[in-house]
Parts: sequence; C-alpha cells; structure tokens
Amino acid sequence: MSEYYSEMIEERIQRILSSMSLGEKIAQLMAVSVDSLLDDHNRFSREKAVKIIGRGIGRIARVAGSRRKLSPSEVVSIINEIQSFLIKETRMRIPAIVHEECLAGLMGRGATSFPHPIGLASTWDPDLVERVASAIRREALAVGA
Repeated sequence: MSEYYSEMIEERIQRILSSMSLGEKIAQLMAVSVDSLLDDHNRFSREKAVKIIGRGIGRIARVAGSRRKLSPSEVVSIINEIQSFLIKETRMRIPAIVHEECLAGLMGRGATSFPHPIGLASTWDPDLVERVASAIRREALAVGA
C-alpha cells in the first residue's frame, strides 16, 4: 500500500493543511459557477481554469443546472475535466465538491421534477419521501454530483 493511502486520516489532514498557502486555504472555502470555466462552445477552458481556480477551489456550483442547458453527457464530461484539472494541474491536487440544487429533483436538463418537500410531507408517507429522495440521488450521481 502506498504511503499516500496508509497514512492516518488525521495525519494526512494535518500534513495537507500545514503545506497549504493562505491563498490555497481560502480557495478551498470558495465556490465557482461552472459557467465561468466554459468557453463559448460549452467546453471546459483550461485557460480560464488557470486564472480562476489555479489555486484550487472548494466547490463547483450548478453544472447540471447551468444556464447553458448542458446535456447529461456534457455535464459528466465537464465535471471530469474540471476534476482532472484540479487533481493534475493544481499544487495541492484536491478535487472539488460538485454542488447541484436538488430540493424538488435535480435541477438539470432531462431530470425529474418532484413535488416540493412541503407537498411530500403532507402525504404523511415516509416511504414515498424516501423513494423520491432515492430517485433524486440516483439522477445526481448519474451526472457526477
């Protein structure tokens, strides 16, 4: 087993934090909209990424819910490219958390829209709520969120 994986979690966290610059720590507290990382043809722009997330980033927001109306396959591809950039081209190699809005279903092209939680609660059917939450989870996981 490599040293990277055999290290205790607490030790690894301490090692990473102690080697991060202030700018890298601040970047981990920030989020960026995916739109700021795409070119005019909805492709990941390495040039924009270097400028905007070159020190890393804590969270990428709304890839599936981007105003660019990306298809599920485009969402997956873009998330993979962003994570690859963060892991291969930033000093700390920390992937980002991908955040999507999912209150009543994944807010993305082709995703299912469900009743809002207050409506689901009024059914008094916990099994139904669990099935809806599971469906939302599956759709979000399918696109990498």
